[in-house]
Amino acid sequence: MAGLGNIVQADWKLESRMMGSIEIGGSNHFAWCFIDPEHGGEGFGGDRTSLGSHLEFREGEMCSIDFYNRSGMPHTIHLHGLDVDQANDGVPATSFEVPGFGSYKYVFRAPHAGTYHYHCHVDTVLHYAKGMFGTIIVRPADGSTDRAWDGGPTFDEEVLWNLATTDTNWNDNLIASGPETARFNPDGFVINGGETAAASADAMTAIAVQRGQKVYLRLVQSSYQWARVSLNGLPFEVVATDGRPMPTPIQATSWELGPGERYDILFTPNTAGTFRPMVEYLDDYTSRVIGSVKTKLVVS
Repeated sequence: MAGLGNIVQADWKLESRMMGSIEIGGSNHFAWCFIDPEHGGEGFGGDRTSLGSHLEFREGEMCSIDFYNRSGMPHTIHLHGLDVDQANDGVPATSFEVPGFGSYKYVFRAPHAGTYHYHCHVDTVLHYAKGMFGTIIVRPADGSTDRAWDGGPTFDEEVLWNLATTDTNWNDNLIASGPETARFNPDGFVINGGETAAASADAMTAIAVQRGQKVYLRLVQSSYQWARVSLNGLPFEVVATDGRPMPTPIQATSWELGPGERYDILFTPNTAGTFRPMVEYLDDYTSRVIGSVKTKLVVS
């Protein structure tokens, strides 16, 4: 399942990393992220340093994230979309910051099975843009990894796409927000930290299925632009949003997501061939396409 569904546990560890990298336009640029020191020692699936590790919990369990701040500046983990108490919300104005080289154990009960988000909430404008975010997947209470939620749809293949844009000037030259962060000028457009060539070759991003198999695609919108997702004309159902089932699934061939939103879509390709799913990133004012990224869907 594209690397997902392998580790469902109640307790996780995360560390801040300030010396990661992301390749944009053929050049490496600095990135910050949260890494999982116990499963690969990197971010996302344990294999990259430009995207935070994805974490998986079971619905209803008491859970924890042991956060070790390895940098010399403060960070937090904000559990975006999860209903937690104030002390574990990770918003400095209403709780606290984890100081440089400090630690904190975030504790919460996993909510309804679905797709959630986490990110640093210190100097959010810059820390978020530089990559300090990731995904939380809450599995059904029985821990099953082929069903969206208790009584929800089942699937044969599961894929997670983090949608993001990068301003390489911010990544390379800024360590705190200020006058330069008044304007975000993206020059990198990625899925799971990769532009088109990388995203098309990435086993965690590209999709390979047989005709008639059901694909569950979790979309996490981590960019500052609106994003439009399409599957090269293939129809799909939007079945969940922000960790909750849609009252009625929506049939679509493209879907737009605002910053911070999560949508889960379900589709069953019935025609063999190679398709080119695409994410288009949109200007906030005019809705024109300012950049895009493609990946690959192979149906055999």
